[in-house]
Amino acid sequence: MKKNDMILAAVLLALALVTGGAYYGMHRSPAAYAEVSVDGTVVEKLDLTVDREYTVESADGGVNRLVVEDGSVWCEEANCPDALCVRQGKQNRDGSVIVCLPHRMIVKIIGEAAE
Repeated sequence: MKKNDMILAAVLLALALVTGGAYYGMHRSPAAYAEVSVDGTVVEKLDLTVDREYTVESADGGVNRLVVEDGSVWCEEANCPDALCVRQGKQNRDGSVIVCLPHRMIVKIIGEAAE
């Protein structure tokens, strides 16, 4: 590598670290609620302070079972072929998402109080 290539790589690495740190710092607030949408339409707002289970059904017969407990939300069960949404784990920070592409479901974690 030439000297200019090394300088460019160092600048890009520093820029990536600063950007990543800023993103992490802005999304550290605890979650207040979660918006559940199917096909781009919000179907439910889940208060993360109230423990409960919620079943999300899509138009094609897909079913996801969401669990809210101790300020976190996760997809405990899904009848999609890959079940990646189940493996995304518990989410409890502003800006986090749970996505099930086969069922077109998105759970977006919001950090401010529900309106």
